[in-house]
Amino acid sequence: MDKKIKKLWILIFILSSIVSKGGIFSEYSDLKTFGEKFFENFIPPIKQYQLPLSEDYIVGPGDTIVINVWGFFEQEYQKEIDTDGSIFVSGIGKIYLTGKKLKEVKKIIEDKFYKRYKNIQVSVSIEKVRTINVFVLGEVKKPGVYEISPFFYILDVLSIAGGPNKIGSLRKIEIIKNDGEKEMLDIYPLLLKGEKPKVFQFQNGDIIFVHQSENLVGIIGEVKRPAIYELKEMKLKEIIDLSGGFLPSADISHIQIERIDKEKGKILIDVDEKDIDNFKLKNYDIVKIPSINLKSFYQVEVLGAVKNQRVYGWKEGLKIKDILKEEDLLPFAEKGKAEIVRIQNGFREILTFSPEKLFKEDTNENLILMPQDKIIIYSKERPEKKVFIYGEVKFPGEYIIETGEKLSSVIKRAGSFTNLSYPKGTMFFRETIKKQKEKEIERYVKEKREILKTYLKTTLDIEEKQLIEKGIMTLEKLLEIEPTGRIVIKMEEFENSLYDIILENNDIIYIPKKPVYISIIGEVNNPTNIFYQENLTLNDYIDKVGGFTKDADRKNIYIIRVDGSSDKNLEKIEPGDTIIVPFEPKGEKMRLVKDIMQIFYQMAVGVGVLIK
Repeated sequence: MDKKIKKLWILIFILSSIVSKGGIFSEYSDLKTFGEKFFENFIPPIKQYQLPLSEDYIVGPGDTIVINVWGFFEQEYQKEIDTDGSIFVSGIGKIYLTGKKLKEVKKIIEDKFYKRYKNIQVSVSIEKVRTINVFVLGEVKKPGVYEISPFFYILDVLSIAGGPNKIGSLRKIEIIKNDGEKEMLDIYPLLLKGEKPKVFQFQNGDIIFVHQSENLVGIIGEVKRPAIYELKEMKLKEIIDLSGGFLPSADISHIQIERIDKEKGKILIDVDEKDIDNFKLKNYDIVKIPSINLKSFYQVEVLGAVKNQRVYGWKEGLKIKDILKEEDLLPFAEKGKAEIVRIQNGFREILTFSPEKLFKEDTNENLILMPQDKIIIYSKERPEKKVFIYGEVKFPGEYIIETGEKLSSVIKRAGSFTNLSYPKGTMFFRETIKKQKEKEIERYVKEKREILKTYLKTTLDIEEKQLIEKGIMTLEKLLEIEPTGRIVIKMEEFENSLYDIILENNDIIYIPKKPVYISIIGEVNNPTNIFYQENLTLNDYIDKVGGFTKDADRKNIYIIRVDGSSDKNLEKIEPGDTIIVPFEPKGEKMRLVKDIMQIFYQMAVGVGVLIK
């Protein structure tokens, strides 16, 4: 098969896969590595600052010793320790001090003076501490040689080097002294319990080496600190303890382990509650702690043409009139007939009653309510209209709307956005738009199919013929894609704008979390999703997918934004955007193939209809 044809066919296959699966998403994009933010907020010390020195401080060349003598005579000596480790004091001679602790230095100097002079007092201190060079190597953001003061803590030195990088370990930080002595440091106890790491006095030439992280396991769900942790024993109990333990809402009877198996791919393993302490984990496992059902079962709702649509607590013997009063009905409420929607043994059951008879004390109408019942009061003026709002709002679900009610109203009724929401990526779907698009696609495919078949009969070029055939195949694929009926809503321009649209029956609103990726499709060597990085340019992203194919139309690259709109501002790439690299036509017949591919890209991404 010709390479150009093969690439085109692979592209169609990938896009079809994306459409059928609803997109390729990172399942656990919100799961962070434990401790990764610690060094981002850690303020590196200034090497000149000096703390009160410990008596165990080991002096060395470059330290300045101050000796004060008073009594029989008064004198102050300031002496910097020489490279041979000594100071010279007139009348005393050379005193070798390097490698001695500060308390030993004081005694040595005092003894020298007391032996030489009578009736004096002596005090010894360090006025200026030397600086030394240490190496920070391995998996840190800025490896190199750093000039520090020897009394710096290990965290001070790591922070100067930017801390561990994405694959750097917080549990395997090795200190290699210039005399060859080694010690391994784990800073998890600091992050989890506030236990300070062991204090090292650094010497010139010491090495701090951050190893790669190993035995990484993620935990999600009902624990206090969901995150990715680096384990030592690789036991389920270990990661549960590291994550702070279960929340009260945890269902520990149904813990699952998601694991990548070399032969079977992704598998799920159920863990019995009694095996929690001893269950062995494997590298890159994901531990899932599900929630018990927190939805209140013992409740009933009143919906429809009432002043306040509310949820009420259920109790034994509760009847309609206990929660519904005549004054609750709106003026246009249908009083002849209302309904109770009840789920009984898994089946939906409808019970009818007359509000008019109910409020005239007809006891037969005052039905006993069951848990989860929904009382629906209909309107005389119009049938009930419902919309659905999902995703990152405080109270997602189904909402009955009034005529003329706007999008902003339903968002407020749903409790507005959660802290994890990404309003810019709001998706709004309308049934009427979807049906309209289905008809347009059917008409388009029928018309273009005939044109391409005509081209196929008249062309003699084999390569051109193959491309036309693939164009026909792409048309058939278009019929398999179900239009979303999406309308572009620009939330950053939402307030008091035309985007605050009047809602229709069965409208769907979805508020996503912030995406962590951008997508690249079209004429590139590896169409795929790439993790979003703020500092990357269009060319950087293209390089990451193997560069352009020879058929790429580089002059007409455009971006489909996360809100469903599109433009050619290639300088601005944001999370959730899709970069489209079009097919460059060669000849008039191939221009139609390009148009077909363009529509296919847009349908695959689910591009929205702009409000004008």
